[in-house]
Amino acid sequence: MVLLVTDVFVLLTQVLLWVVVGLFTWYVLLRALPKAFLGGLVILLLLGVSALTFYRGAPADGLFGDIWQLIAIPFSPLGLILIFFLIVLTELLRGGISKTGLTLLRVAIPLLLILSIPAVSYFLAQRAEAQALQITRAAPAESLAGGRRVIVVLGQGTTRLQLRPRTQPAPAPTTPPQTTQVPLIEPVEPLTEPAYNILTQQPIQLTEEGDRLIYAARLYQEEVARGTNPLLIVSAGSREGRDRKDGDTQESTAESTDIATFLQNQGVPAGNIIQDTKSPTVHDSAVNVRALLQSQRIGFGNQLFLVTSAIEMSRAALTFNREFNSQGSETPITIISRPTDFYTLPQKDSLRRRTQGRDLIERGFRIGDLLPSTEAFALSSRVINEYITSIYYFLRGWIRPVSTI
Repeated sequence: MVLLVTDVFVLLTQVLLWVVVGLFTWYVLLRALPKAFLGGLVILLLLGVSALTFYRGAPADGLFGDIWQLIAIPFSPLGLILIFFLIVLTELLRGGISKTGLTLLRVAIPLLLILSIPAVSYFLAQRAEAQALQITRAAPAESLAGGRRVIVVLGQGTTRLQLRPRTQPAPAPTTPPQTTQVPLIEPVEPLTEPAYNILTQQPIQLTEEGDRLIYAARLYQEEVARGTNPLLIVSAGSREGRDRKDGDTQESTAESTDIATFLQNQGVPAGNIIQDTKSPTVHDSAVNVRALLQSQRIGFGNQLFLVTSAIEMSRAALTFNREFNSQGSETPITIISRPTDFYTLPQKDSLRRRTQGRDLIERGFRIGDLLPSTEAFALSSRVINEYITSIYYFLRGWIRPVSTI
């Protein structure tokens, strides 16, 4: 009983201290400090975090990671449109809309509609994927000079978070407390043992970008048939938002672990899979794959197969080319791009010299292509975000504006 009273006293003390700290912070920021100084302080904080990203890369965890996510909101179509709408809503609540608010409204609504039209999203994706096709080429005719074929697949975001079979004893059953009050929200029904087993025995589930894993496994089998002794490097970092439990390591929580399991189910031997568990971004993958090949002294004949989504292939190939060929190597490293996860078909004019008649597969126009949809807005946003990310990579010096691949 004494221990319980002490715990309650400590908890109340902590709550009161947090209240005092909150009131003091509120008074200093909103009452004592001038608004101009406070605004300048916020701007300096944002500039400081932005400058830090150019020195150490975009933060992913901790306070700086959360601040960076807030800073990045205006650089996405959805974030920019929401900010415009929030400004207009704030003015409405104050009694009217200014000329600036009307201008923002005239920009936000058409932008939202245009990016949500399937014909527009298809056009944007088609242009982005055409860049990937322009740099796609066959593997060089020369041999691997005693090395082995290395296939690098960028796997971040290709699989879904799911349950795994138990490695520890099941928890003891508990009896829920009896209560006569009607809850506002009905509690979730406990998961039955058969349902839990079904969930844990599901195969690795793929996202919309998961086609690249199937394609990488097929490339591996093709290289086996050619006798190039292929090696498959899976590059993917930790999953965003996954809580780590006691005993978890970065390797056990990395997405590359699930990808390796999927590739083994596709017929790729575990001994021919190497996991890069520390690469959530394309640039991290390029740096870590190069270090991995050097540390393990893997001969790859100065050729690398690179497998990723067609929309990001141009940036990925340029990043790998920059990383591998800027280290003073006497022999140039050839990055052989293998794009996949296509959303569109090439334009008809670009196919005329390659196919005709019934072999010429085209996408016909439909009235539905002019009706807004959430899928179209998501695709448009992805393409625009890719262009913005490419600009960021250029500013960081990770890619060059002129392709030399």
